[in-house]
Amino acid sequence: MTAIAGPAGTVGPSPGARYWYRSLHEYADMTARAPGGREGSSAEPARFTRFDGPARHPLPAPARTLGPLASAFGPAHLRAAGPPPAGAADRASVSALLHYSCGVLRTEFGPTARWPYHRPAPSARCFAPVEAYYWTPGDEGLPAGVHAYDPAHHALVPLNPGDHRALLGAALGADLDGAVGVLILSTVFWRTAFRYGGYAYRLCAQETGLVAGSAMMAAGALGLSAHLHHQFLDGVLERLVGAPRPQESIAAVLPLYPRREGAARPLRRLAAAHTERAVAARVPAPARRAAPAADSLGSLEALTGMDAAARLSTTGAIFRLPAGQEGRPRGEFPYGGGAELGDCLRRRSSGSPAFNPVPRPVPLDAVLRVLGPVLDPWVSDAVPDGAAPPVTAHLWAVNVGGLDGGVYRWGPGGLDRTGPGSAALAAMEAANVNYRAVGGVVFLSGPRAVAQEVFGDRSYRVLHQEAGVAAQRVCVLGAAEGLAARIHNGYAAGPLARALRLRPGHEPLFQIALAVPGPDERYLMPVPTSSVPARVEAA
Repeated sequence: MTAIAGPAGTVGPSPGARYWYRSLHEYADMTARAPGGREGSSAEPARFTRFDGPARHPLPAPARTLGPLASAFGPAHLRAAGPPPAGAADRASVSALLHYSCGVLRTEFGPTARWPYHRPAPSARCFAPVEAYYWTPGDEGLPAGVHAYDPAHHALVPLNPGDHRALLGAALGADLDGAVGVLILSTVFWRTAFRYGGYAYRLCAQETGLVAGSAMMAAGALGLSAHLHHQFLDGVLERLVGAPRPQESIAAVLPLYPRREGAARPLRRLAAAHTERAVAARVPAPARRAAPAADSLGSLEALTGMDAAARLSTTGAIFRLPAGQEGRPRGEFPYGGGAELGDCLRRRSSGSPAFNPVPRPVPLDAVLRVLGPVLDPWVSDAVPDGAAPPVTAHLWAVNVGGLDGGVYRWGPGGLDRTGPGSAALAAMEAANVNYRAVGGVVFLSGPRAVAQEVFGDRSYRVLHQEAGVAAQRVCVLGAAEGLAARIHNGYAAGPLARALRLRPGHEPLFQIALAVPGPDERYLMPVPTSSVPARVEAA
């Protein structure tokens, strides 16, 4: 644990170190102490933010197709996918980007339907705490400025007009020259915390990464390259969009650039450091927003304390992990580039509430197509340019045709067997997942100890978001193979780390069960992509 000096001169673990340990090794106790609110009850928070006052700018109906799934990844796959479309941020591409990042893709009906709105990325009980804001320099009738995305009406709500490129760059400590737009993701904690309490911080960090992963894939298919920023001046961006603290916190920022056929545009740092106090003084007040509803977030010290400890007040404190992380295997592996990305995002499924899939073998070729590009590099401020993400992938093969059962590490040599599957099964604590019927389980882990040294208390969100990008790739690539992908945190982190033979200081961050989906009493109906009226008044 990272030690800090206490008020009386004592030394103890930092808020981040405490949360790292509690959320991974004592998560059952954390959730047992949570409020335990039920979805559908009168206490459940609204799943959509209400914006009063300004008229919305309706977006055109999002495209039904985005292009080959292969086009969603890095330049190495462009040959299989064909050349990407010309990168631009016109209304059509903004519509598709936001819809396939945070939009409502399906609604749920049936006798056991409890989670009505399904998004492109998995969400714990479909609470969808991630909000999206979009900055545009102005194009095709969209005025320059920062807008909130209203997924219920598929429209943009103007919040802060003007060309804020320099201000956003100062907040990120990055040169945004050439950016055609900036996607800002935030989390509204109480949507998840009303049930999960302080443990919601982990769920929100994971979901931010999942949503960012979806946005990066959609951007790639649209001919754009998204840079993932975990480090920025929190207070500056909160003021820019009018996010109320502590109810809402900026979580990640993704500037968008036209995609190049060669190497991706590198992330360019500004030479001078900027402080929150100096930059915030330049931020104009945004349009009035509805006051946040009363909640009990203030009583959740584990969550609010963790969020407060992770804030940055100067871009001089922006760092990167050392190089050396391993990426995808060398050589050519099968890759399902013929699938269509928009279709895969709509078909992505977490399975039924009780994950009891069909006990059918999953072909090894399908598993290799899922794992193939999962660790392909993306541009991130957490790692050096061109480096692989700080994520390690393992497969627990339960019923994979053509592969002996056991635990495998996905690395330069492909799938390398590291041990039997019995130890992994002993670490599982998810009563609502039938592990004996799944094809396999993908585990994603990260270097917690090194990240704490580099990022301090912000390391928690950085690693969970980086792993979340890879996890969303697993989910969408699984959909291309007709597989449901169930993310579940029900595992004992210590025993699982030993079963996976993780290096000291590494922690398992995600488990994703892959299987042929079984019967379900629910019916998930696609949301039609019809045009919206020319003007939509505030709800």
